[in-house]
Amino acid sequence: MSLSDVEYIEFPGFPTVVVRFREYPMREMPTAMDQAFSALGQAIGEGAFTPTGPAFARHEARPSDTATFEVGFPVDSPLPSNTTVNDVEIVNSELPACETLAIAKHHGPYDGLAASWQAFMEAIDADGKSPLLPFWEAYDTKPGPDVDPETLITGLAVPVKEK
Repeated sequence: MSLSDVEYIEFPGFPTVVVRFREYPMREMPTAMDQAFSALGQAIGEGAFTPTGPAFARHEARPSDTATFEVGFPVDSPLPSNTTVNDVEIVNSELPACETLAIAKHHGPYDGLAASWQAFMEAIDADGKSPLLPFWEAYDTKPGPDVDPETLITGLAVPVKEK
């Protein structure tokens, strides 16, 4: 597992199509991800929307025992209306524009993400910046049964301000 250097960019934001989870138990996160990506994949297959980038998970607050988050894809244009696939509601959202977005890449298995997030936040603090909300991670490498977990790349992103 490794974390790239932190970079700071201006982020224009963009529309997204997502499945939302509110106060969802963190221990059941894999179930939420499977449910969301199954529904989103079916919606993509049916032509409901076309992703323009990698899948992501956006968090509205720092997770504890539960988390409020959304899982989805960036798109060029939003859905004309909410849609439901297998009892899962798919809605429009956004990754918001921000003047300064801190970004870094986690290389390795998902079970190392917590340590990378901690190192990422420590680097931001050392640079004299404070994290804002929401924050997100982008799954740059699509996971699958034939993918070596050591080759996974996950983008970490959080808006920041000067302290």
